[in-house]
Amino acid sequence: MKIETKHLILRSWQESDAVALYQICRDETLHKSGVAFFDSVQDAEEAIRFWSKSDQFKAIIHRESTELIGFICLGDMNRYEGYVELEYAIAADYRNRGFTTEAVMCMVDYGFSELNLAVIAAWVRSHNAESVRVLEKCDFTLEGRLRKHARDQSDTLCYSILREEWENRKLRKE
Repeated sequence: MKIETKHLILRSWQESDAVALYQICRDETLHKSGVAFFDSVQDAEEAIRFWSKSDQFKAIIHRESTELIGFICLGDMNRYEGYVELEYAIAADYRNRGFTTEAVMCMVDYGFSELNLAVIAAWVRSHNAESVRVLEKCDFTLEGRLRKHARDQSDTLCYSILREEWENRKLRKE
């Protein structure tokens, strides 16, 4: 399923995305934020083969340039049906331009309207102020802080948005 927004296309993964995905994930800023590192284009291809099996893993394409600029997914957290974790990353050249917020809002809408989710959670490292700002713009609520939780021993901030909160946001905007 392809989803289009003003500036982006969220679509299924294609094998041809592997080189761009590999390049995006080599970014040191993303590593510090906990994004997976691929040792090779072949590793990126393997991830794409897995991700392409689910409609909840999307490639983020910039509409104007048609470039792969990131990824976004709603992954199973092993909690209960309807409770998922949002993960996302945007290439360095496309950060701080509103694209991440646009993609997150789109994926939240998709999760609640099409997948009938109950909760979308997002965990972010406390030093990742840009990601915190995105989640807060998208009406996520800070639930708490897990101290020295991340592999680099930084704190993890736990955010979520409930279906009811999403519905209320939609009503306020109408």
